[in-house]
Amino acid sequence: MLTIDITSLSTGIHQLEFAPSASQADLDPTTFGDLQVDVELQYHRDRILVKMHATATAELTCDRTLRPYDEALEGRYNVLFGPPSMVGQEGEEFEEVRPLTSSDREIDLTDVVRDTLLLAIPQRCIAPGADDEPIEREFGDTGDDERESPVDPRWSALEELKDDE
Repeated sequence: MLTIDITSLSTGIHQLEFAPSASQADLDPTTFGDLQVDVELQYHRDRILVKMHATATAELTCDRTLRPYDEALEGRYNVLFGPPSMVGQEGEEFEEVRPLTSSDREIDLTDVVRDTLLLAIPQRCIAPGADDEPIEREFGDTGDDERESPVDPRWSALEELKDDE
């Protein structure tokens, strides 16, 4: 879990840096690595604006060559933690507000970091240099080799239909 202790924060702007593991961000450790999260907290009496920038390296599979490759991912996200009265319902003005009560001691950024990095994965994963490789367009037997006898004698009736054309 990626949590920030807010009990010692004073009013103002605070800069924080994290290097969490993939499992701490609820990401697959076999796919994601080298996570870096830079956070700017704008702390006021009853609310905290979090501006987050996350980077990671992900092992993806190329859609063209089906070979694994590493890609650098980067994403930004802002979220406001505020009083429960600011938390809006679906379709209201404040959709990106998360509840923050006076008794809260920390804020959790796990799902924000996870979602930001997952959304940074490109829809079409193309490895470097894969655009230059040729794509196979014909598969299977492409020759027009005439067979002298059918593989199975039961196909001989169909073979006669083919010869009638």
